[in-house]
Amino acid sequence: MQNTLYLEIYGSLSEKEFSLDELVIKTKELFESEGMPGFVGMLLSLLDEHISIGLVEGKLSWEWSRCCKKSRWEYYSRSRKQFRTTVGRIKIAWRRLRCGNCGKTIVPLREFLRINPYQSKTAELERTVMEVVSEQSYRRSCKHMRLIGEIPMPKSTAHRWVMESGCAEMDLGKAVDVVIADGTGFNRRMDWRKRINNRGELKVVIGIARDRSVVPIGTWTAASWQQVAADIRSKTDHSGPIAKILISDGEYGLATGLADLANQQQRCHWHEIHDLEGAMRWDMAPMEQRRETQKRLAATIGIELPSGDYRALKDQDRQRIVKSTKEAKEKLDLLIKELLLKGYFRAAKYVKRARNKCLVTSPFG
Repeated sequence: MQNTLYLEIYGSLSEKEFSLDELVIKTKELFESEGMPGFVGMLLSLLDEHISIGLVEGKLSWEWSRCCKKSRWEYYSRSRKQFRTTVGRIKIAWRRLRCGNCGKTIVPLREFLRINPYQSKTAELERTVMEVVSEQSYRRSCKHMRLIGEIPMPKSTAHRWVMESGCAEMDLGKAVDVVIADGTGFNRRMDWRKRINNRGELKVVIGIARDRSVVPIGTWTAASWQQVAADIRSKTDHSGPIAKILISDGEYGLATGLADLANQQQRCHWHEIHDLEGAMRWDMAPMEQRRETQKRLAATIGIELPSGDYRALKDQDRQRIVKSTKEAKEKLDLLIKELLLKGYFRAAKYVKRARNKCLVTSPFG
């Protein structure tokens, strides 16, 4: 099938003053909504008409769905369909044909393109979403795809696609020194018959080997942290801890559920600083005070450790690390006292509870 296609664009420009930025933005909106998606939709419509006419007139041999021995296809109906793609939302109205002998109906274009009956996105878009989400948060990923890639994507949709992907579990085939675990909430499909609400949690566990390479351990959506630990344990031959340190945000269920997987636990420095802001907000601390305290905490626990085995360091370097750690603990005690004097009791309790878990001597700390 060969056709010559022409693209005609009609524009209406105001005779009054307008800026170049306005022209660029409106042109971009035009091509996002009608340009490339409309062009792809037009090609699909031409293909749909070509296949349907060939089947109805008996000029095209059909190799997909079979019905009776002497199929006689005739026009039956049209249905609207749209797909999310990296070029935008493609909208088409494909034909449905019915066999005049047995009554079976088919959608030729859907079967020709090997599209599932309820498919609403292309595989290339799903792959792009997975690649972007794997490097940053869901909210930031969706904003990145919308502003840079011109792909409108709700955060809940990206969550659902990741949940439905086939990358739920990975083999733990490499020894790890550090285990890092965290969870994030997402909106899932409710099922009242099975007593499933719309509040889901994605649990992610990764490891870091001694050579600082990242070892994917697995992701879970319908398991508790105790079940996650049992699942990880089943992938290894170790009866004891599989790592030296467990790093987490300090969540009680996570810390207790995965406690047996490591010899020590360390509070994630990012969460330590980030969650302090929430505690101080409960204490009605002004924003300037919250930001200043966060910066102070970050400077206190931000101790640079050399790479390599701690035991192989020179005595001078080892003494420097021990001294820095001791000074950091003293600064944390001073910060706790100052928070108590200012009446920020929740923040003081938070820092005190995390004090013994945020300064663990480790090459990865």
